[in-house]
Amino acid sequence: MNWLYYLLEANLYLVMFYGFYRLFLHHDTFYALNRYYLIFSSILAFTLPFFQLGFLKKEVVISYATFTGTPETPSLFTLENGLLLLYAIISLVFILKICLGLHKLQSMIRKATKIKENRITLIEIKNSKMAFSFFNFLFIDPELDQKTTILKHEMVHIRQKHSVDILLFEMIQISSWFNPIAYLIKNDIKLIHEYLADEVTTNKDIAKYEYAMFLIQNSYDNQKVSLTNHFFNSSLLKNRISMLNQKKSAKWARLKLLFILPLTGLMLCLSTMAFTKDYATIQLGQKKESLAIVFQDTTKKKADKKNLPPSPPKEPGQIKSKKVKEITINEPLIVTDHKRLPPPPPAPGPLKSKKPGQPKVNEVRFPLPIVKKDKKDMPAPPPPPVEPKPAKSGNDSETITGIAVTNDDNKAQSITSTSPAEQKDLKPVTVVGYPSTGNKSTIPVKKVKGIKIEEVIVVGQPSKKQ
Repeated sequence: MNWLYYLLEANLYLVMFYGFYRLFLHHDTFYALNRYYLIFSSILAFTLPFFQLGFLKKEVVISYATFTGTPETPSLFTLENGLLLLYAIISLVFILKICLGLHKLQSMIRKATKIKENRITLIEIKNSKMAFSFFNFLFIDPELDQKTTILKHEMVHIRQKHSVDILLFEMIQISSWFNPIAYLIKNDIKLIHEYLADEVTTNKDIAKYEYAMFLIQNSYDNQKVSLTNHFFNSSLLKNRISMLNQKKSAKWARLKLLFILPLTGLMLCLSTMAFTKDYATIQLGQKKESLAIVFQDTTKKKADKKNLPPSPPKEPGQIKSKKVKEITINEPLIVTDHKRLPPPPPAPGPLKSKKPGQPKVNEVRFPLPIVKKDKKDMPAPPPPPVEPKPAKSGNDSETITGIAVTNDDNKAQSITSTSPAEQKDLKPVTVVGYPSTGNKSTIPVKKVKGIKIEEVIVVGQPSKKQ
């Protein structure tokens, strides 16, 4: 119902402007000033609803971007549509009334005798006892007394284009037919037109007393067209005669118009703070602050939740896992003769082997997985691996592995060496191995029998040297 709110607000301002006129300007003799005040204040009343003071307005921005709800089909039989239909019907009646008035004028122009002189068309209507004007058309009965005075009076209406004012207030009456102030303003603007014409007519050629007696003697209530300025209008006669004898207002009385400034400011404050606008407005000044509201579609989410199967019951005693923000695990890279092998067990260093039949290992990388989580839940990092200490070189005490040997008791043992054995013939060595599960003592190997060793790979370190 934006149109109804706009009309109510505009007519409220129209009432306030007209109230100011009746209180301060109605009895002044500044007729031209009063005419322009009624015209511009009426236009301003219908314009102010589109303006707002930005520094008083708390803007609310509503976004429907994420709202995808199903729109409801509006019904035609609503209160808003009923009021709109009633408003349109009554406004149409007033429009037809104006059209009928224009049609009467056209018929009178077509049937009467026309005389055009100085862009003024004089239309003689015999036996009508009427004198009025509409734009550049002057309608008059040629048999009226003091025809010259009447022509001078009506020429003021034509030169000052009073017919434009009448059409303007007829349009205001069409849009605000429910406001009685619209009828009062239209009558006052016609009365001001007569004040202006009477003032010019009585300045020369005729005295005010004689002019007033002429109006009384020729007052006929025969107004047929409401769109025109009638010379013999009995409804305005009393006010016209009283204003002829009115004393001229002092020049300082024009300063009363300055009070219209705070009145207009009050209307702007009302337009900003007292009325909610759903139509476009113009902001005057910087905005106070803004509040953004975003509507989200919750109906669809609720419907989706209804269609989902129920979640399985939780096991008793289930421990809730802590939330891990980010986990990144790099896959180990193993390159062996362009073939992908399963990752070997971790070793303290790179492995090299030139033993025949053994695949060549170029590079083995085991990057540690990166786990990012809360600092409170992160365990202490493990200690770095201890580098193996190289054993003493020599043939008397070496730890050798990689081949099967036989000790004095003819039992197979695995031997290791901390350094390559570069020897042509196998020498007797003392072999130190890892302790067994049940017995922590090591098995000494006095003699080693085997083939010639070209290269031995170091893979570990003994727990205790003997």
